[in-house]
Amino acid sequence: MINSSKINLYSYVCSIFIMSIVVISLICSEALQIQQAKEPFRGHLTRVTIQNYNDYLLGIHCKSRDDDLGFHILAKGELFGWKFHVNFRYSTLYFCGFSQGQINKGVFIIYVASRDFYRCANCTWKAEKDGLHGYGDIPTRGYLFYNWL
Repeated sequence: MINSSKINLYSYVCSIFIMSIVVISLICSEALQIQQAKEPFRGHLTRVTIQNYNDYLLGIHCKSRDDDLGFHILAKGELFGWKFHVNFRYSTLYFCGFSQGQINKGVFIIYVASRDFYRCANCTWKAEKDGLHGYGDIPTRGYLFYNWL
């Protein structure tokens, strides 16, 4: 036969365990709601960098639908970069206009989620003599994406 004091102790321990799980669950769900209210859902963090490999000053003006990153002039070897979170619809798009003094070199799509989301989290562009070369997360393999006008 089982001793009734052992049954009561077992019931007491089980009750404490279940109540602890319920309290911890409530605390965690409340903390999660507070965290979500402070910082809404953010997508994949991406970094874009453009580096000038030409012997001339390269003008760059980059924009998205919501952000104008301004006009920048890069000497040989200098770089310009920014980071952003890809939106939840995967429609994030950045484009940049390039110039050499008064000469327009072209306006090109630098980041579009449909092309670049799986290609790179650190998207690197090198402005070379023939045009823009894009590099993904494996920096040793780049491709000529755009020829200068």
